[in-house]
Amino acid sequence: MAACIGTKEFVGTLAGYLHLRTPERDTVLYPAISYPTYAMGATLAGLRPVPVKMRDGRLDLASIDAEDVARALVLWANSPSNPTGYLDDLEAIAEWGRRHGVPVASDECYAEFTWAGAPRSILEHGSAGVLAVHSCSKRSNLAGMRAGFYAGDEELVGYLKLVRQHAGFMVPAPVQAAVAVAFDDDEHVNVQRERYRDRLTQMSGALQDFGVEAPMPEGAFYLWCSKEASTAGNWRVRSPSARRS
Repeated sequence: MAACIGTKEFVGTLAGYLHLRTPERDTVLYPAISYPTYAMGATLAGLRPVPVKMRDGRLDLASIDAEDVARALVLWANSPSNPTGYLDDLEAIAEWGRRHGVPVASDECYAEFTWAGAPRSILEHGSAGVLAVHSCSKRSNLAGMRAGFYAGDEELVGYLKLVRQHAGFMVPAPVQAAVAVAFDDDEHVNVQRERYRDRLTQMSGALQDFGVEAPMPEGAFYLWCSKEASTAGNWRVRSPSARRS
């Protein structure tokens, strides 16, 4: 496990560091509907961002071209998803990565806001070949602290810790101490979770009262409406943007 200066910088720089480790590969795979920094991280490193098709809101791993698999540095997963709210099959994703020799980076910053069952992590299915990325920005509403962590494959974590320190990506000790207190306490997270659940439930119900279908998501805190419902009558409901602190 190692600290990062908020997971946004980790997402944006991971591809470049992995390319140093495996220069013969040049492709970053990421969900076609997702947080834009997965693709931008590849672009900033001069690499190929390749979106993976989605089926029912989840990664369609079978759709990935064999050439892209052979050139892949990393596959990004995001569950619960920003912005779709879907949960993905993290076990299947981990197994796919190991089978093809492609590291999997699982962005789990919304894990605490899982509504369809308990929070889950890719690390439940073993650490080999995978990284789980977590943040206190959503969990504890501490985006301004700029602190998170990544954990998983021992060799990958060790390599990233070594190379990242040369770029100055080290979280100040006072920030680490404060964030350790936040990660050690679950009560404030329970309060935060119920606050979001209540808001989602109320808004979903209010839209339903006006004939707009906006069901509870499986996770995260975005509500989606069908195109037909959102354009009915005088209503215009905007889709949520994939923004992150």
